Amino acid sequence: MTGGPATGRWAVVLAGYRAVPPPGIAADSYAEACLADSYEVIAGLSEIRAGLAGDAESLEEIRWPSDRVFAGDGRSVRAIADQLDDATELIVVAADVPDLPELIIAKIAKALARADVALAPEIGGAGLAAAGVRLPWPAWLDRDLDLDLDPYQDLGEAAPRRNLVVHTPGWHRLRTPEAVHRLDPRLEGWDNVRLLITAPLG
Repeated sequence: MTGGPATGRWAVVLAGYRAVPPPGIAADSYAEACLADSYEVIAGLSEIRAGLAGDAESLEEIRWPSDRVFAGDGRSVRAIADQLDDATELIVVAADVPDLPELIIAKIAKALARADVALAPEIGGAGLAAAGVRLPWPAWLDRDLDLDLDPYQDLGEAAPRRNLVVHTPGWHRLRTPEAVHRLDPRLEGWDNVRLLITAPLG
């Protein structure tokens, strides 16, 4: 990925958005596996700093030594922004997108070069798979972002210019038991979830 300096661009996984397991899979194990895989998507990216947000003890266990855990409920984007100094962009990712392509993050980062808010819609749902905000927090953006809702229309009307809010390519989330079938076994990645559900999918 190309763009600004590593210290200016952050990507953070929001642990408060827990995946919903298929039948026969323990809810906590599934949510933690999805969280770990969603984090792995951003943890190795270049020219970006990665983190996790939430109060689960497991966040400290899975984070890379150079990354950060942000305090809060693991859902509030504004709470993370308020903890960042000298950051220029904040990209947030739901914890239930274990197979999210790096390209989605790259598209959001590219969009933030011209927009204040970039939204990656949830395919097959009403929310967002990921979102980005240019920092400092835009003065016109008087609300937090809820990844379970796509605010594209409302934010477009609130922004000083319509093109300050953009849609980027989207991705699916694992918000229902049936969503597990959206995962493609042929794709690389999502190793923790793959291990957990191999038997049910087989």
